[in-house]
Amino acid sequence: MKTIWLNLPVKDIQKSKAFFKAIGFRENPIHKSASDLGSFLIGEHDFVMMLFQEETFQSFTQNNVSDTKNGTEVLINIDAQSKEEVDAFASIVKEAGGEVFSEPAEVDSWMYTFGFKDVDGHRWSMLYMNMEKIPE
Repeated sequence: MKTIWLNLPVKDIQKSKAFFKAIGFRENPIHKSASDLGSFLIGEHDFVMMLFQEETFQSFTQNNVSDTKNGTEVLINIDAQSKEEVDAFASIVKEAGGEVFSEPAEVDSWMYTFGFKDVDGHRWSMLYMNMEKIPE
């Protein structure tokens, strides 16, 4: 295996693309002009995230799309390098129209995290881990 990427179903491609651009995800130049899908590069290793209309996504999976109002199928984590990065990103997400479901907070004395929902209700978390304080 060489790589892995994330595919997400969305209700409105343009609205979702605008949200992810607003929170700093880099649009994938290969699909930049596509109107029927979205593609973003995330992080220093260019992790690929693809966005597809729910109907298209459902045709790929041959299964129903999960209702994000009633359940969570996956929690997508983003690594942070500091508490300040977590706090700043929480503000960016709010300004972009995302919903913070868990405000930035310390967890177990060595993690600092917050959780948010994108415009389609997919749940994300940004996490800073202080490796000097990690329990043995």
